[in-house]
Amino acid sequence: MIKILALSFCLMALPGCTNPTTFTPSAAQKAEIEYWERSLQNGDVLFRLGYGAVSEWINQRQKSNFRVSHAGIALQIRGKWMIIHSISGMLEAEDGVQISTLPQFILEAQPASVFTMRYAVSKQQRLAAAKAAFQYWKKGIRFDHQFNSNDPTKMYCSELIFYSYRSILPQLQPSHPDYDFQVLTDTSLGKIIGPSLPKK
Repeated sequence: MIKILALSFCLMALPGCTNPTTFTPSAAQKAEIEYWERSLQNGDVLFRLGYGAVSEWINQRQKSNFRVSHAGIALQIRGKWMIIHSISGMLEAEDGVQISTLPQFILEAQPASVFTMRYAVSKQQRLAAAKAAFQYWKKGIRFDHQFNSNDPTKMYCSELIFYSYRSILPQLQPSHPDYDFQVLTDTSLGKIIGPSLPKK
């Protein structure tokens, strides 16, 4: 119940949800937010490259063809696009699976680094995956600092996506965290969408 009340407050207090800081988007950021508000569908997986040394370290370790350090799943709640994702408490005030508004997710990304993967399954199946992610948030799943993809009691960001889509796309299987984004952006499983694709 507390989490639901927190989400209601989050929906009233745009653009911040996990971080109460008030952001002032630039004209380019406003255009990007508007693009995603028009383009997103439930269950889309959003990727971004964040700022700072940790994001760059993740990006350098990843075997993906894209410049990326973080991912989450889109779900429209009460007419607002929200992104469900998992972040370490060492980087955010909250540890584990959390919900951010779309503007916050965009504003915490480097310019032109956000893109999405839309898996080639039905809209109902993508919605089911987004709802599965929402349930992990409701359960208060903490961040997986051990990066053990065999243990769903704690989850890092890409692990949340694997488990949310597990029953829908069994091909999505984590092998090693360094390869997660490569697996999640495999174009044989769907379509990559974005105004610009941040390739390495």
